[in-house]
Amino acid sequence: MNFFRGVILQQALLFITMLFLPFIIMAQSTSIEKIGLQLGWKHQFQYAGFYIAKEYGFYQDVDLDVSIKEFDHSIDIVNEVVSGQVNFGIGKSSLLIERYNGKPVVALGALYQTSPSVLVTTNPSFKSLKDIRGKRIMVTEDAVRSASITSMLLSNGISGNDFVRQKHSFNYNDLIKGNTDAMACYLSNEVFYLAKKNIPYKIFNPKDYGYYFYGDILFTSENEIVSSPERVRKFYAASKKGWLWAFENIEKTAQLIYEKYNTQNKSLESLIYEGKVLKKLAFIKGIDFGHISINKFNHIAEVFRLGNMLDKVGSLNMFVDPLNLNRTQVKIGVLATRGIEATLKRWTPLTKYLNTKLDNYYFTVVPLDFDQLSVDIANNKIDFFITNSLYYVQLEHLYGASRIATLLNNDSSTLDKFSEFGGVIFTKVDNKNINHIEDIKGKSFAAVDKHSFGGWIMAYEEFINHGMTQDDIKLTFLKTHDAVVEAVLKGDVESGTIRTDTLERLVNEGKIKLSDIKVINLKSHKGFPYLVSTQLYPEWPFSKLKHTPNKLANEVLSALLNISPVHKVFKEIKADEWTVPLDYSAVHGLLKKLHISPYEFNEINLVDVFKKYTLIIYAVTLGLILLIFRVVYINKLNKTLDSYNFILDKEVKERTINLEKANKRLKILAKTDPLTGINNRGYFFSQANKYFNIAIRNKTPLHQLMLDLDFFKDINDKYGHHAGDLVLKEFTQTIEKTLRNSDLFGRIGGEEFSIILQDTSIEGAKLFAERIIENVENLQIISANEVIKITVSVGLVTLKDEDSIHELLKKADVALYKAKTSGRNQYVYMN
Repeated sequence: MNFFRGVILQQALLFITMLFLPFIIMAQSTSIEKIGLQLGWKHQFQYAGFYIAKEYGFYQDVDLDVSIKEFDHSIDIVNEVVSGQVNFGIGKSSLLIERYNGKPVVALGALYQTSPSVLVTTNPSFKSLKDIRGKRIMVTEDAVRSASITSMLLSNGISGNDFVRQKHSFNYNDLIKGNTDAMACYLSNEVFYLAKKNIPYKIFNPKDYGYYFYGDILFTSENEIVSSPERVRKFYAASKKGWLWAFENIEKTAQLIYEKYNTQNKSLESLIYEGKVLKKLAFIKGIDFGHISINKFNHIAEVFRLGNMLDKVGSLNMFVDPLNLNRTQVKIGVLATRGIEATLKRWTPLTKYLNTKLDNYYFTVVPLDFDQLSVDIANNKIDFFITNSLYYVQLEHLYGASRIATLLNNDSSTLDKFSEFGGVIFTKVDNKNINHIEDIKGKSFAAVDKHSFGGWIMAYEEFINHGMTQDDIKLTFLKTHDAVVEAVLKGDVESGTIRTDTLERLVNEGKIKLSDIKVINLKSHKGFPYLVSTQLYPEWPFSKLKHTPNKLANEVLSALLNISPVHKVFKEIKADEWTVPLDYSAVHGLLKKLHISPYEFNEINLVDVFKKYTLIIYAVTLGLILLIFRVVYINKLNKTLDSYNFILDKEVKERTINLEKANKRLKILAKTDPLTGINNRGYFFSQANKYFNIAIRNKTPLHQLMLDLDFFKDINDKYGHHAGDLVLKEFTQTIEKTLRNSDLFGRIGGEEFSIILQDTSIEGAKLFAERIIENVENLQIISANEVIKITVSVGLVTLKDEDSIHELLKKADVALYKAKTSGRNQYVYMN
């Protein structure tokens, strides 16, 4: 019987499955989105990540069916994407120009941090770029597509009229047969075939001339971003997964392309070679795959502008990765003591500043109350937090947090900065019943929270100092400082306490009048501008959690310490300033005094003990009583010694901190020119000697430039020494923008400077000297409403067989002298 029941059940299930199978298939098929990707060229390893994502199911995993379309010359990729014919496309850095020409394109990520596009020649007469004049070059007619090469040529004084532009055949055999003198090629393609055939060639790489353009850029349209942001995120994440797999498995990826996407009939060897070359261009140390930077695009935009390919440079926020696909999310939890709206208004400028300075990350403010802040820290839901000093000490004890900076509170009226704050005890001005702290006894009193330092604990210390306890007042916690002020002024409570500067901020916001407030226990602290009723304690710290990487914390600390009122970003954003973390031992001391976590403990009450053990105490002998008195006496002596030790420890600690600060200042002064902030003469030569020895040992190129401001004495005489100092500062800042991280720059004398370049060709060094002269000549310095124009003379030499850096310096001095005697505002090169 059971057998037949089982058969019948199986048949029923099979019937139901067959009945609903078409609907199941239809539901699955309708959930898959069909989208298109337009490539920038023919199928090859250049687009490997997309093939992997498609063939290995990464797109299917996120419900996407991606059609990958090969390029042909009839296609305008930008128009295809903007018109919606395809959802995504592959472009170049020149997408920036398309954007400024009104095309709503959006750059999502860079496949290659450095462009593989180079100029290749097999003509043995080509020694430098200047030899291109009058020769034939195969480069795309659209100068925008070859922007990196065009910029390289323009920087060497070569315009499109100085050579014969040939239609690009995209066939390297034209180089071999002499049908052209030079060709725009990819490092990953044509160079391979020339090397394979043992054809001598020379490469002119824009990177060697200071042009670090992105290679292929994945882009979409603004409409796609606005209408389908989640689809963009899914496509980008799956594609990135494909790219990472492709570069980790180059040979397997090349095999896949060879078998399924080999429309150009490339050899497997050439595809593997292409993958290895492109991997070096896609990954730069310290930068994640796909990363794209507003700062780098601003530099590219400036190059386009100088090359007359772009008229203006504006905001790039909507153009560069508006969905933050390539930026690590960083959350900063902030104690919302004035409510969510006020917290966001106060602290969002800080995240805007950090997002500008650290474009690998995307910082957001998370307003949190006291309880939720602790919960989010415990669950690692935030990476940093900003809270009051007392709550920080408690969270440090519970979760191992550590402070990296301390807030400098800005007084908007004087622009002074303060690293301490206090509490304000106040009532309504017409409250005749409260004039002193003791008058608050037995009356209603509002505070912010039991963990609020300025909004409760500091006032509580004052109550203790005046012989009162928490039980002596009718205490209510209202969660925010604004709520406390509102409750007092409305008469809901008779008095309350908030942190200093709250009243002044509410006055500036037009929400209250200070004339309606009466401050209780008013105190005065030297130089402190706010109304205050308590002692002062260190300001709020900026703190990291244990899981937050030290590298990120160090970058944030560096950015915080570099916030300055004179900084352009600061003027636009108005973020708070910060300093190195202060000593919070005073906060620990207050917590100990008030027996608050983490120093809570029950104090022994001798009266209660006596009452409980009366019969036993009466039974003790006189000798035990004398012993007790002796113990009491010894305890008093120990307390006195502890007090002296505390004072001594504090003084030693303060002196140690002051000594460390002085030592740091001395180290900086020992290395830095005090006026310009660059290396001084002594430190410059100590480092230059190291560069010299490394170049000798490794047989690498080394060049020295001696720079001297022309007619600097005339500037001092005509405009005064203040203007002369300004000229020196502006001059050094202009030079610093031109330098690489590996270059050495220092002030040798009054208006004399020197630069050491290593691992640079002589052509690159000469270009560098020309760029300096041009940038300085274009500099406009305004002093006392007058525009000061300056020029610079440069002596350039190359290390040959000199025995020391000082011999090289002498030769550079001779070259500099020749530059000045030959008319100034030029450089002279000496072998």
